[in-house]
Amino acid sequence: MNKSKKMVVTVLKVLIIITLSISLVNRKIYGTWNVFRCPNRVTYGGNRYDKGIVFTFTDKEKPKYEVSSMIDKLTGKRVYSKTSDYLGCGKTVFLYLGGNEYLGFGTGGGG
Repeated sequence: MNKSKKMVVTVLKVLIIITLSISLVNRKIYGTWNVFRCPNRVTYGGNRYDKGIVFTFTDKEKPKYEVSSMIDKLTGKRVYSKTSDYLGCGKTVFLYLGGNEYLGFGTGGGG
């Protein structure tokens, strides 16, 4: 019984470390501790895109260019842009939420 109790404690410690690591990485990349929540920000090419509002697009209006990084895909997030030139000031990318809904993220500036 003592060996099995040690094994359970060890497994619990490993699970806690994994959970905390995932949460810390999510906080660093997306600005939120909760991995199941929509991110507060995304970063591409050194540009930080801050969370905006939810958009509903028709099939014609939907963003066509997927700009998701590898980490986005691993975390189940799909990020799109309406243009291939999405880096820089005053640009917008969209997180796919489902159906026709996307959460917009924008950079500041006019340019």
